Order: sequence, then structure tokens, then C-alpha cells
Amino acid sequence: MATTDSLHFDVSTGLKRVLGRELITDDEVAIFELVKNSFDAGADSVQMYFGDGMIVIADNGVGMSYEDLTGKWLFVAYSSKRSERPADDFRNIVAERRQYAGSKGIGRFSSDRLGEGVVIQSRPRGCVNIVHRLTVDWELFEKDAKEHFAEVPVHYAELDAFHLPHELRRFASTLKHGTAITIQRLRRPWPRQRILDLKASLAKLINPFGDETDGFGIHIIAPDEVAEDKRLIAQHAKNSEKPLAKDLVNGKIGNFIFATLQHKTTFIRVTIDAEELNTTLTDRGEVIYRIAEPNPYEYLAAAGFKCEIYYLNQSAKATFTRRVGLPSVQFGSVFLFRNDFRVYPIGEDGNDWFGFDRRKQQGYARFLGTRDIIGRIDVSGSDEDFQEASSRNQGLIDTPGVEQLRKAVMEHCLKRLEKYVVGVSWVDKAEATTEDLSRLSTDPGRARVSAAVANLVDNDKVRLIHYSKKLIDLINERSGDFEKSLVSLRTIAEKAGDTEMLMRLDAAEKRYDDLKKSEADARRVANKALAVAEAATRRATAAEAEIETERRRAHFLESFINVDSSTILNLHHQVMIYAVDIAQQIENFLTETAGKSSIPRDTVLKTMEQMAFLNRKIMSVTKFAAKANFKLDSEKIETDLAAFIYDYIEQIARTTSSARLQIEVENDHPGMKLRFNPIDASIIVDNLISNAKRARASTIKFVLSQEDRNYLTIHVMDNGRGLAPGTNRSRIFDMGYTTTQGSGLGLYHVRQALGEMGGSIEVDDQSPKGLAFIIRIASREKTRETRL
Repeated sequence: MATTDSLHFDVSTGLKRVLGRELITDDEVAIFELVKNSFDAGADSVQMYFGDGMIVIADNGVGMSYEDLTGKWLFVAYSSKRSERPADDFRNIVAERRQYAGSKGIGRFSSDRLGEGVVIQSRPRGCVNIVHRLTVDWELFEKDAKEHFAEVPVHYAELDAFHLPHELRRFASTLKHGTAITIQRLRRPWPRQRILDLKASLAKLINPFGDETDGFGIHIIAPDEVAEDKRLIAQHAKNSEKPLAKDLVNGKIGNFIFATLQHKTTFIRVTIDAEELNTTLTDRGEVIYRIAEPNPYEYLAAAGFKCEIYYLNQSAKATFTRRVGLPSVQFGSVFLFRNDFRVYPIGEDGNDWFGFDRRKQQGYARFLGTRDIIGRIDVSGSDEDFQEASSRNQGLIDTPGVEQLRKAVMEHCLKRLEKYVVGVSWVDKAEATTEDLSRLSTDPGRARVSAAVANLVDNDKVRLIHYSKKLIDLINERSGDFEKSLVSLRTIAEKAGDTEMLMRLDAAEKRYDDLKKSEADARRVANKALAVAEAATRRATAAEAEIETERRRAHFLESFINVDSSTILNLHHQVMIYAVDIAQQIENFLTETAGKSSIPRDTVLKTMEQMAFLNRKIMSVTKFAAKANFKLDSEKIETDLAAFIYDYIEQIARTTSSARLQIEVENDHPGMKLRFNPIDASIIVDNLISNAKRARASTIKFVLSQEDRNYLTIHVMDNGRGLAPGTNRSRIFDMGYTTTQGSGLGLYHVRQALGEMGGSIEVDDQSPKGLAFIIRIASREKTRETRL
């Protein structure tokens, strides 16, 4: 007959090594585990000491009683964190910390990774006179692997105060409750660079984004490094500078503040609650859109999901490097925070846990990868849904919740940011170095923004809460993007229920149709007249050589040509078309304002601006006709842009300008073929010269160069009075903005014309006198690259 009996597991001292050094394989991760314990104890301050062959981590958390030490800390793999915390816990009150950072019950063994011995001193809340001290010698567990775990002695004593290094005594004297862990007989030394590396990692462990504080600070005290810190401070003080925080060991670990980046680049914020998924996209401080839709992720409904990802254009990368002291790629990419603490190694350089880089390999010039973005994902929840791997440096274990987390980040965070960046910013290479919205304020820019938003909200499930009235609005009727933008704007207006915008769209569409009809009629009349005149000319000059059929395109300007009948006819043809356009603009304005006792300034200004632009075209045509043998229409030409501008300045702008203003031009550019409207190029030059005259300049100089092989760069400098006092530099390219007696349209027309050519303009602050601008125009090949 078989006998039965109850058996039980027996645990040897070898378990200590398995849960300690073999499980936690990284010194930084071991320290993270101890810091997490302080966080979970409700501390708002942690003091970390390096010196005298020891590491001390002291906090002002709730502390531990004798019963906590014996019944919890010494109870292997037990974690009281798995139970709910009290409603009045510090984390609920100060930081809304709904979950614990750790809950496996093995973090206590991380000290074994760092040193051979550990001393724990703790005073619980409500206890005034006693500090409990526990001393553990990890080496005693190494002597005999067959020895029972429970038989290795751990020493306990009661103290009347915390016994800490001199540099921590002031902190200790304020501790009404808290815990101090001293790691002795360190297994590896901690020189300056190791502490700096740890400091950088700890800065990312808490909250590197800075828009919301979690009420938790870490201070580093390293007496042996004080002298070097002071030397660096003094060295930088000679240049009236401060050293970067990353180069100093001692002091509070500061979180990287992303607020600066928010005004430099594009970022997306996505949050999920039980009912809805909310998305906000912001571009350089301007909220482009805010939408809401049903939440498709059941496992994220109560997980407090929040995602914030920044696109790093060149400007943002430069700002990041200045602020942090290292390139963004070395800092990391998109970090994952579970219960307010970093999940390693997600976000580290070379880590592709979300699959961004795998996807980018399928379309390098069409997708965003880890080097293009930086951000933070927040999620909270139990181990059942979001559990870290036991090694603490392998990310999260796959669960249905983790699968939905990855999908939400990819589909609703990265791809939505990507659609905007690729469709709006990458099309215009100058956007990469622009810190403001000037490039998007042009007609082509606003058309791209409208198209991107319309494409997103054209979905029955999406609710449009807000859109940018600054960038998503009617563009000039003369723009080649006007008709396409009407479709986008109508989609957005209907989605938002914006009746005012819909009425404006109806009126604009009617004006545009009238304008196109009048222009078509004018073209038919002008073309007929031109054809009759040309036939007469051919008959009168039958004996002469056949009229040249191909005019010069690259260097098309020919000085000292007599104004013949053909040139006059071409002039007439162009002027008639533009004059009809002006007449139609006037008719549209009178119709729109009929019966109104007052007219908004913006309405008048917009109409005047369009007529002023057409008038500029007539003036440019007149200048061309007086000096050149040519035929110019609204169609574009394809030629060397640098040579065209040089010839125009040399042979037209200079000879038609006043004697009071000396115009100089240098062309050091090897040549850049581009398709453009020659009238636009002349308007750019003429307006800049006109502004110089108004500023009483005696000289203006244009320097065309190739600072980048993909660009034509034009430096324009005059020695006039410069910008008037009180001028808002960020607004000088806005329509109607002026601080002089001018119309406020010249620089606006320059920016609009450059926008059509894929160029940008900005004030050059390096000019010692007068006013200077930097113009950059991307080559056709570079523009095509940005679309891929």
C-alpha cells in the first residue's frame, strides 16, 4: 500500500544570486530599482551619496516599521505593492500616481548587484524616537550553496537617529520618516564619468518632458567631485556662461524641459479614456487641429494612455543639442513610462521596440524613424496587462494590452504625425530650418495644411473640435492651389459646422469663377488681336528673314533693342489680361460690399492686396518690354534661376531705378535650373529695391551664392534706416503690417512669390547697418526628394 505525505519546497542560499546579480544584470538598473522603491514609498525627495567606498540612497517616504522589515522586506519575493494603497497616500494626493513603479518583490536584491553588504535604516510615519536598522552581508549567502536561505543571519538594531555621512546629516535631521539604504564594499568603483552617465539615465527615468511634474526629485552628492564641478563653473563664468547640467555631478537631477521644442517644431499629443481617443497636433506653437473619435482599444480604456511625440526638424535638433549638450539620437527616441517610471530599454539609441525603424526601411524617404522623433508614452496598470520582464531591461512582456499599446502608438500617434510632416513640411525643404510658421503662411503652405487636415477629418467617426483659423483659411485666388484648397476647406468647414466659413467659400468660389471667365474672355480678345496684328506684320515684312521662333530662355534679356511692333503687341497682350483681372477684382469687391455701411479693414486690405499684386505685374511687364525681346505670359519658364535674377538686376532693375540708389549684384552660384514664373522673380527683386528706397538707402546689394548644393542663397543688404523702432520682426512679412507710410504689402508679396517658387525669406540679424535678408530657394531635385 502506497503511503502519502505533504512535502514542501526548500530554498538554498543560491536563490540570492539568482534574484540579485544574475537577474539584475546592470548597475544602473539596480539603482533604478532602489529609486523606484523610494517613489513607491511616497517620497518626494531622494538623496544619493557617492563616497567613502559606499553608495547611500536616502528618501523621505513613509518608512518601514519592525513588522514591515520582518514581515515584508525579509519575506523573499513578497510585495505589499500588489494591494491597493490608502486613499490618502501621498502619491494620490500630490502626483496622482495610481500604480506602483515596481511590484515583484525582488527589487531589494538589487543592492547585491552593487555591493557585498547593505544597511537599511528606516523610521515609519508616526514613530518619533526609533530608527530601525537592518544589516545584511550578502557574502554570507555565497559560502555554501546547500545552506538554507532562512538560516543565514541578518542583524537588527534600534537607533535613536539616522547614522549617515556628514554631507547627508542636514537631510537626515529633517526626516520625520523615511528610509536610507547604504551599500557597502562596492563591487565596482564609481568614478566621475560613471556617475554622470547614471545622472543622464536618471533624468530620463523620471520625466524628461517637463510639462507635468510628478513631485519627485533626486539629488546627487559626491564630495570627491565638488572640486571639478567648481572648476567647470569658474571656467564657463569667464565667458559669462553656465556649464551644462549634464557635465556637473553634484546637484538636483533636472528634467529636460520640452516646452522650448513645442515652439520649434511639430508635435502630436494623444490621450485615451474609456469612451474617446483624443488627438491634438501642434506646429510651432499653433494648434493645427484637435479631434476626438471612439476609442478602439479596450485594454487602454482605463490605462491612462498618453502619447506625446515630437518631429525633430533641423531647427529642433539644434535646439535640443544646445539645451541637453548631446545630439538627440544619443539621448534616445520614444520612451515608454509605466506607472510614471521608465521601462528599459525602450527608447534607447538602437532600440526599436515599437517597430518604427523596421517600417522606415520600407520607405526611407516616406516614413518617420527613431532618428526623426523623440517623445514619451505613458501607461499605467497592473502586471496582468503591462508587466516588465524580470530582468528589468527587456521592456514589457507581450500581453493583449501591450499589443494594443504598440498598435495605438503606431496607428494613432506616429502615422498621424507622419502624414502631416511628410505632406506639409517635407514638401518644402526650407521648412527644416524654419523656426516659425512663415513658410506655412504662404498660399502653397496653407493649402498643404488644409489638405492634410481635410484628409484626416473626412471620416464619419472623427469629430473636429478645433482647427487653426490662422493657417486653414482662404488663399489668394491667383494661387495655383486655390481650386484644390477650396475642396479641402469645404470638407473642414462642413465637419466643424462652420457656417461662416461655408458662406465665405461660396462667395470666393463665385468670385473665382467670374475672374476665370473674364480672364478667358480677355485672352480670347487679346489673342485674336495679336493674331491679326502678327499676320499684318508678316505680310509687311515678307522680304525679311523669318521671325525668330525660339527666344532666349536662360539669358533672355537683350539690352538696347528697339521697341518694335511685335514687342508692343506682346506688351498689350499681357497688360490687357492683368487689367481685366483688376477690373474683375473691383467688380467682385463692389458686389460683395454692396449695401454695407461699413466694411472691415481685412476685407478692403485683401482686395487691395490682390489688385496691388496685379498692378505689380503690369509694372514688371512694362519694364521687360522696354528692355527685352520676349514673350511672357502667365505660363512658367524653365531656366537657370540664378542667371535670370542676375540678368534682371543688371539689365532692367538697375537701369530703371533712380540715380539715388546704387544697385549691385554678384553671382557666385554655378547655376540651378528651376521652373518658375519670371514675373514672380521680378516682383521679389523690385519690392526689395522699393523698400530700400523707402528706407533712404544709398546702396543695395544682391549676392547670389551656393551655401548648400541644393539651394540658391541670396543675401540682400542695404544701408538704409533699418527697421523702425517697435517693429515686430515676426510680423514684417504679414499682409498689411507696416510701421512706415508704406502699404505693408511689399514684403508680403515677396514671401508669397517665394512660396510659389519653393523659397523662403528671413531677416539677417548679423547685418551691422541698415536691413538685410537671406533668401533660400531649393532646387527642383531637392524639392522632389522631400516629397518621397
